[in-house]
Amino acid sequence: MTLAASLDPKNCLSVLVKEENYSDLKDRGLWIQKNNKKRRINARIITRLEEVELVIYAVKSYDMANASGLIKDYKGKIIICQNGLKILNYNFPNKNIVYPMVTSIGAETISLGVSEFKGTGLTYIGNINEKEPLPNNFTNLFRYEFFKVNSVQNIKDYIWCKAVINSAINPIATIYNLKNGDLIQDKYWNKVEELLLESSNVAESEGIIFPNNPLESARDIIEKTPTNMCSMLQDLKKGRRTEIEEINGEICNIGRKNGVQI
Repeated sequence: MTLAASLDPKNCLSVLVKEENYSDLKDRGLWIQKNNKKRRINARIITRLEEVELVIYAVKSYDMANASGLIKDYKGKIIICQNGLKILNYNFPNKNIVYPMVTSIGAETISLGVSEFKGTGLTYIGNINEKEPLPNNFTNLFRYEFFKVNSVQNIKDYIWCKAVINSAINPIATIYNLKNGDLIQDKYWNKVEELLLESSNVAESEGIIFPNNPLESARDIIEKTPTNMCSMLQDLKKGRRTEIEEINGEICNIGRKNGVQI
């Protein structure tokens, strides 16, 4: 929802939803909340993809295969925003040009159709094929109110950096039922550091050159989003599947393959 709210209002926006949620969302609308102020998102609600210039794909990594059926006839450009590493090897049905987006903003789903913005952070976007340039208008799609978007060439390194950070912040916050700001306490931060080191070693075995120091970036995220509940903890509290396998599990698999002790 935060992605939809962040798009410049000059864009003609449609939000593709599950059929079972269509009637409720049609009646209630889509809303973003920030600093106890709530505003309606100007978007059409649809259940089937129409003819569009660009698709922004924001689904859980384990839902990629199922959700791709919704865009099976779409041949255009795709911006994809999700956690984990599977995007690096995923092939969309029509060999679409894919632009991964990596962000550290904090947001929480309050109820169906309502999200609360919890804290800002940096956002990066690039072409999965580093030889292809990014369209000039992509970074202008988003309003700075939520997303400060930077165009980068080495998006793979940013995807890995985010996965490494998530592999430390998310499990510790989830196991101990903490908001991000609580992780700054030494007894939790030490555990975050240990996981960061293990995951960083795996990334380096893949030849990844971190664009930012993961330790410093993790601390920066925690300080900028102190009231945010990480997505893994949100999922657990709502009885949904988490992305532990897609984040930590994938890093462990790659580490074993490369002979990294974890």
